[in-house]
Amino acid sequence: MTSEFFVYLGFIGILLGILATFFVLYRRLRWLLKTIQGKKTAPPKFLKGIRNLILLLLWISVFSVMLFAGFFIRAYHAFTLEKPVAEVTIEPVGPSQTSRVTLVQYISPDSQIVHQFLIRGDQWMLEGDILKWDSWVNFFGWHTRYRLTRIRGRFMNTQDEIQQAPTIYSLVEREDDPLWRVLYDMGPELPFVDTVYGNAVFQTTDTAKKFLIQVSTSGFTAREIEN
Repeated sequence: MTSEFFVYLGFIGILLGILATFFVLYRRLRWLLKTIQGKKTAPPKFLKGIRNLILLLLWISVFSVMLFAGFFIRAYHAFTLEKPVAEVTIEPVGPSQTSRVTLVQYISPDSQIVHQFLIRGDQWMLEGDILKWDSWVNFFGWHTRYRLTRIRGRFMNTQDEIQQAPTIYSLVEREDDPLWRVLYDMGPELPFVDTVYGNAVFQTTDTAKKFLIQVSTSGFTAREIEN
């Protein structure tokens, strides 16, 4: 059962319970008005009325719990969702801190782009742009927007980073994309947008490994998977 099922069922159940409660109260009010006007009418059964109200309150309570559970499940999935965006496979190829990196980008469920690069460094690093929506927007199913921009080698020692020739590769046709430039400049001022920022993940290149890159509401993550 999905969270939508609990939300819809809870909402419908609460609505029916409220309508039934109003109907019961309406009948009591109509009897009271007739009594005030001096019209003869059979009095409602007090204990039966109390029983019906208690049952209606229980009905509304049960479906309120369902509605809350549906919202809770939906919120949990919205804020913990990690969408796979790429795979990175590392193969050391020599003693000079050089590695072959195979990057598989997930464009759509049925479309992938495969790149291969040679990088130098103790680590590989994958960079990208992140657009983070306001939290309530995530709740309604809008997931973090992203763009993978570069992959590079990275040295753990700062002096190595300065002295060694960098190996940096672009993953986009146009790095100075007008849309992302506007998002960086005006992102927080746009409706529904929390922030726009650059994000990166990096890992070691000393042994052959494979990593799954995912994007969540907090940015990119890299988790090792079986090669």
